[in-house]
Formats: sequence, C-alpha cells, structure tokens
Amino acid sequence: MQIENIPLAKIDLSSEGWDEFIFTYPFAPGPVKESIAAIGLQQPIVVAAEKKKYRLIIGIRRVLACRELGWKEIPAIVQQAQSREQLLWLSLHEKAGSRALNALEKSRVLQRFAELWQGDVERLQNEICPLLGLPATAAAVESYLFLKEFPEPQQQDIAEGRLTPQHADLLRPLPPEDRRAAAERLFGAHRVSVREARDIIDNAAGLAARYGTRVIDVFERPEVKEIFLHDNWTPRQRTHQLRTLLYRERYPQLSSLEERFEELAKTLAGGKRLDIRPPKDFEGDDLTISFRANTSEEVTTILKTMNEAERKGLWEKLFALLQGENKMAEDDF
Repeated sequence: MQIENIPLAKIDLSSEGWDEFIFTYPFAPGPVKESIAAIGLQQPIVVAAEKKKYRLIIGIRRVLACRELGWKEIPAIVQQAQSREQLLWLSLHEKAGSRALNALEKSRVLQRFAELWQGDVERLQNEICPLLGLPATAAAVESYLFLKEFPEPQQQDIAEGRLTPQHADLLRPLPPEDRRAAAERLFGAHRVSVREARDIIDNAAGLAARYGTRVIDVFERPEVKEIFLHDNWTPRQRTHQLRTLLYRERYPQLSSLEERFEELAKTLAGGKRLDIRPPKDFEGDDLTISFRANTSEEVTTILKTMNEAERKGLWEKLFALLQGENKMAEDDF
C-alpha cells in the first residue's frame, strides 16, 4: 500500500454521482477540522484514479477540512483498476469498522448496493443488513431505502435521530407534500415518540379524509399553526397540544366522554394511589381498578375511600358513563 500526496483541487466533489462511494452524512467536517489543525492528518484518504481527476472513496470530512485549512495537497491511497463493486465494499468495510453508522448512512449504503444489484432485496438483506446491524428482513431493507425520499431538512433529522425509520414508516402512505408537512411539524425541534407520531398522523389523515382535503391542509390550519407559534410552550408541550387538538376534533364525543370519566375517577380516588380505567374506546361495561399500598393501614384507607365513593354515588356515575347515552358512534376514519 503506497501513500502519495495528491492535489486537493483534482479530487472531484462536483460532478454528477461524485459521492457514489461516500456513505458519511452529514459531510460537515466539524471536530475533524479541529483535530487536523491541532495534530495534522493521521490517516490518508482513499481515492480511485480517473483520467484527469480522482474519485473520492473514503475521507470526505478530511478532504473538506483540509480544503478549509488551506491545504493544497493531501496524503492519499490511490486505488487502480478496481471495479465499482470492489470500491463500494472497500468503503463499506472501512465505514462499518470505524464507528456506528446513523440511520441515513445505513440508507445510503443500501441505496448504493440496491443500484448495483438492480434492487435484489434478498441479497441486500442477507449480505448488507448484518454488516449494518439491521434485521435481515425485506421490511428492514424497505424501511431504510424509503429514507431517501425525504428532502434535506428531514435528512438532517434522520441523521440526528429525531426522525427514525419507524417514524418514517408512518409517513410512507402519505403523498410527498403531506409527508413533508407532517415531518416538518413533528420532527424539527425534538424527537416525537413513535406512538405520538402515529396518533397525530392517523388523526390528521382521518380529518383530511372526512373533509375531503389533504393532510398538509390540516397542518396549515390557523389553530394548528398557532400551536407552533406559542413561545411559552416547550416542543413537548406543543406536541401534546397538537395531539389533543386533532384527537378532540376527530372524536369529539369520545374525547368528551374520556375527559368526564377522568375527572370523575380523579374525584373518586381522592388523592389516594387508586387507579380506575375504562375499557378501551369505552367498548364494554367493565372498569379496571388497581391500587398501590405499602402498609395494611394504607390498604384500609383506600378501601374506605372506595366505600365513601359508593355512599356518594360516584361509582354509579362512572358506570352510567359506560352504560348510558354517551356511547354514541364516532366516524370510522
């Protein structure tokens, strides 16, 4: 293996497909530049020789850092007469062996080999997924390949873990414009849980179907936009407000019933560690009751609280909510 100094100006960083062998994302050199400025370049880059220039295989951050530092040349290992597949494997083994790849980098790896192997999912799941720490399944391959559909701002969110492949799968059924709007609202400033994202996207899509509009129209409504303009709320509070707003509009009767039940159950518990839950979606007449206690005296106190609630008619009111006229049909969206 011979290392030689090559001109930085001759490394192609602009022609179409110049980054075919680069899996790193984002490209920004960051701490690499600081390290090179302090102690020099400790590891050469790898390039492939072409007619009048060099194709970069490994070392995008080192190249960009050295350019920003004003270097004219850079130490490099120059590969000769290697096939496209050989260069892809070279880049992959170097990357996978140096650090854990983020989700977008794994997506880039799968994209490159999918192009090389003409979309052979079986080869991707058997040969590439194990190297990336992914399940060797077609579903995993499809999830990570789908990440390429997101525009630049969301790709940054993917790389930093705010938008995961699991989140992205929730957005897959949406048209591109709706997908972009949902991603911008949900994954910009913080990481929304998959459960929260599923509820918000499902309810936004349900409302769009009900009103004959698009998901993007739901997110552009004044009351939704106002949530994201509220300076006194944290990102977590904004997510909660959005989730509640969409749920209440889609299921007004059910959400009202849930709120009334929760208020009555809280009153019945009287501040004790007593938990009272209705059946899922209020489909049924059975309550689930549980409590926690550290002493026998605490058990006695909780039982007295439950008996007192019976005397006040609170249990009767709870069951009336389940069995009465409140159980009206919601829309099917």
